[in-house]
Amino acid sequence: MDQSNDIQKLVQRKRRLVRHLGKMKSSLPDLLEHAFDRYYETQTRLYIKAEGKAFRFEELITGLEREVEDVDGMGSLRLVAGRVNYVADQLDALESTVYKRARQRRRIAFNLADFFEKFSNGNSPSKSRQEVSSLTEAYEILDLEEGCSLSQIMTAFRKLAKKYHPDAHGGDRSSEAELRRVVEAYQVIKESFA
Repeated sequence: MDQSNDIQKLVQRKRRLVRHLGKMKSSLPDLLEHAFDRYYETQTRLYIKAEGKAFRFEELITGLEREVEDVDGMGSLRLVAGRVNYVADQLDALESTVYKRARQRRRIAFNLADFFEKFSNGNSPSKSRQEVSSLTEAYEILDLEEGCSLSQIMTAFRKLAKKYHPDAHGGDRSSEAELRRVVEAYQVIKESFA
């Protein structure tokens, strides 16, 4: 009984995603028509740019529709839904340019404080500091020399956090251990500045 409910939820969510993708795809002809009417004669470059992006969006949306059809589990569906939301945000940015209006969708910005909170409140598999044993090791993990500035530390941390974050690997969590080490190394160094 429980498995049939899971399958039913999966089918419902897949249908919602397909409808959302269909709405996005159906908005493209209107966008192109508006861009043609408004910009073709006066701002040809803007029209050509909008047209190229619209065709790329159509290809992306078609690919995402195929991905949704092939999904066989909720985890995979969440990953595809994340990509759908990203494409929707990018399409909204194009629409705001073409229609000369404020963006309707706002992506949630990467919040470093939330990131630290997630990894420091026991939500990560290593609840205690086991990954980094010394300040020297923390600097080595971030590939920095001791005594560098806080801005250099932040830059190195952000670069490595982006490199190892699951979103940078299509949701693959295989580099999560490295990400934990980077976060912990940054926290060790930050505490040494306090």
